[in-house]
Amino acid sequence: MTLSFKGMQQLSKALQKAIRYQQSGQFSEAELICLKICAAIPDQPDTLHLLAVIYAQTQRYQLANDFFQKAIAKAPTRADFIGNYANTLLRQNQIETAIGYCEQSLALNSNQAEVLNILGSAYLVRNQNEIAAECFHQALQLRPQYPLALNNLGNALQKMNNATEAIPYYQKALEFQDGYAEASNNLGRALKSLGRIDKAEACFRRALEWMPGFKQARQNLAEVDSNWLEPLKGRKLYLRRYEEQDAAYINHCHQNDTFMRQYNQYISHNLPTTELAAKLRQAQMQHPCQTKSVDWIIFHTNSEQPAGIANLVDINFLHRRAEFLIGLPNPDDHARGIALEATLLILEYTFNRIQLNKLTTIIYATNPYAHATTLALGFVQESHFREHLFNPIDEQFLDIYVNGMTQSDFRSNTRIAKLSRRLLGRDITATQPDNPIQLLPPIY
Repeated sequence: MTLSFKGMQQLSKALQKAIRYQQSGQFSEAELICLKICAAIPDQPDTLHLLAVIYAQTQRYQLANDFFQKAIAKAPTRADFIGNYANTLLRQNQIETAIGYCEQSLALNSNQAEVLNILGSAYLVRNQNEIAAECFHQALQLRPQYPLALNNLGNALQKMNNATEAIPYYQKALEFQDGYAEASNNLGRALKSLGRIDKAEACFRRALEWMPGFKQARQNLAEVDSNWLEPLKGRKLYLRRYEEQDAAYINHCHQNDTFMRQYNQYISHNLPTTELAAKLRQAQMQHPCQTKSVDWIIFHTNSEQPAGIANLVDINFLHRRAEFLIGLPNPDDHARGIALEATLLILEYTFNRIQLNKLTTIIYATNPYAHATTLALGFVQESHFREHLFNPIDEQFLDIYVNGMTQSDFRSNTRIAKLSRRLLGRDITATQPDNPIQLLPPIY
């Protein structure tokens, strides 16, 4: 169909109006105008292309693919059409096809920073990180202030274990695009990997300020939050993390053979106090997200005297679980409710403060009292491993029990609710987390 000059003007105005709607997120209005144009002029390439973009942005990918193909068939030398189709294919995880269309687009016009960024992103998904980085570098040569390429280059460098080199690129992306939550989150990830936990926490918090529903940033923040480090306070007890000054007490516990046979038979008993103090000093400088453990001394509130030790170990952030240990070296303390109050504080910490989903205990079969009290509190026996561990001192194999408590077990446990109201003055099972953590793959 041949249009008159007036008809061409009307078409141009209608198409520009549709573009304005599309750019402002009014996709239904933009689509309606495009469909009216298509009804009058079915083969107009720019209209077909704009419809394809709208369908891609609204995740109607089959329609998007159909209209991209129609647009490209009518205008096979339009590099921008082909590049946008490549981006849509990348969103559908059609990586090989996306790479082919990127190369086709760049063959028509090699000076497209956007298409080079799409090509780099496709290679990043394939873990061809060096090639991806080169694509992002080329994009930035064409457009030095391109936030997406800066962020993606940072991601490629992180995947190549070059977090230090990645950081300036994230910082530039944030400089050139205010409110770029993904870049702030990725900067936090890089800082975390370098042990700069406080700065990482600030980045994750900033990402959430800009994008409150950003689940990856919320999970990352949960891992580095300073909440992990705060003491646990009850009525008669409080727990705080190991410090250098605790070396003598911890060594005293470790050298108590009767205690260690029930607590942990595989910790070295003969470490000099000075060496242990140095290790404690080093551990105190690290966050639990680095050590994958939290270690506490249990103190009497009134006397400030230590009563025992407790630990969360093998913390797994992906599966949101940890193993729990607690021990009181003085047998006279076993009937005083100290272990129970401390355990309630740790359950509150685990399921409310740091929002893990599961806590496990591993108990030697030679400690039937600990196994019975653990089950009585609401843990569920999940396995009994016969002759599972070898004790080189006794030259005997040990049976162990593995018990578990999940978040849902904890919430529905009326015994814990009653005990915590009596011993702590609050029902710890009723405290629901404000923002339950949902683990998802990192954003690139």
